[in-house]
Amino acid sequence: MHSMTKEINTVLGKVLRSHGSVAVVILADRTGLTISRVARLLVKETLGEYEMESIGAIGSAVFMGASEQGNTLSLGGLDIMIAEFKEGKILTSQCGPSGILICVTDDTTQLGLIRVQLKDAGKYLAEALTYLSAPQGDTFVRKEESQSIIDALKELESI
Repeated sequence: MHSMTKEINTVLGKVLRSHGSVAVVILADRTGLTISRVARLLVKETLGEYEMESIGAIGSAVFMGASEQGNTLSLGGLDIMIAEFKEGKILTSQCGPSGILICVTDDTTQLGLIRVQLKDAGKYLAEALTYLSAPQGDTFVRKEESQSIIDALKELESI
């Protein structure tokens, strides 16, 4: 599991380094929980932990709201959403059925390049999230062991 987290951070780092304008890259789930994030050093110091977490939560919520709006209008699935501000952009994309990738840039970003990076990263991250959410082999062993312990305790109570 640790190697998978490292690989996710490597993918996020690749998006971060793809262009000097990229300040923050966050992988969140559909509920807004931040799974992983990378940021330029100055941005980390300026924003702090709480603000970084809130970017993931708000980004996920906005993406899910826009996705629902698109479904209501029969526009199909939402791939990438771009919010343009005077001093920067926020690009948000889907990573499989459970992930949301959020990329914060300054106003000099090359949107085409960042979109390609998000799509490439999204494919890998979707697979990684599927792997992480799948039950692992020893999880079943633990459940079976727990059940045998419960059965043994019940047997002892009946004696």
